[in-house]
Amino acid sequence: MSFEEWLGLLKRLAELSGSLHVLDIDASPFDGLLLNIDGYSAQDSRLPWMSWSDWGWKATVAALSDIAASGGKPAAIAYSVGAPSIQVMEEVARGVGEAARWAQVSVLKSDTNRARGDSWIDVAALGFTLRPVGRGNARPGDLLIQVGLLGYGLVATLAFEGKLEVAEFPESLEYSRRPRPPLEIGHKLAECGAAAAIDNSDGWAASLYQLSLASEVRVGLESYLAANEALEALGRVGASEELLLQSWEDYTLAVAAGREAAECILAHCKKRRIPCAVVGELREGRGVEFKGKEVPPLGWSPLPP
Repeated sequence: MSFEEWLGLLKRLAELSGSLHVLDIDASPFDGLLLNIDGYSAQDSRLPWMSWSDWGWKATVAALSDIAASGGKPAAIAYSVGAPSIQVMEEVARGVGEAARWAQVSVLKSDTNRARGDSWIDVAALGFTLRPVGRGNARPGDLLIQVGLLGYGLVATLAFEGKLEVAEFPESLEYSRRPRPPLEIGHKLAECGAAAAIDNSDGWAASLYQLSLASEVRVGLESYLAANEALEALGRVGASEELLLQSWEDYTLAVAAGREAAECILAHCKKRRIPCAVVGELREGRGVEFKGKEVPPLGWSPLPP
């Protein structure tokens, strides 16, 4: 299944469930609130070097990142976990709680189930917003802003494929286990007047492609902000910088904004010392290009056969 076919399946499922009207926003708006839910199976999302508490942390932060990408301030979560043993349930709960305390959100409810096969987790996140920010309001001429660093997911991929030792990249190892994206930027996106935004879960190029489709614009990417370890990893394996565009689960934000809104966002990033820069511009057309070259929507996704 191609990425385009996967997006088509998501659209079909949204039609069947009645959620098509909120397909192009990371978290759904409801009367000043934002709601998101994410679910994972351990087999497809728990990396070999992750503990069960790490897995609970990552699932929690991933759900909260969508609140931030939608212009919201994360406030609370609820979660449900299925696992074959009490020990796994306890470790996951510990990780969820540690992530919630780090993000300064409440855990409103939890649910536990016996799983006879693969473990799974669902995390629902709740936030507040002044104005929801979706993926569909970007226009040609808007600037593309990257918030956060790119490349931790790339290092994890190369390590998972046996091309390098993840222990030699301690910053990437820690981030892949327990990501700490700048969640506090979310409410500023709404306040500053961002036109559109999406977070990088499945791959930077894939995320930009989704923004392109939703807003019916062409994304002209000219540069990027990358973690130093990611650049070192590219050098070690002899790969081109284009491979960096496939990096996933960095929870980097791609934000489309007019010049005034962009200046407001960049000023906030500078004040809070958040890595942030204009990395491109939106144009007429469709798709994603990097330095003038067409980029396919590659990354990582749990595509069914």
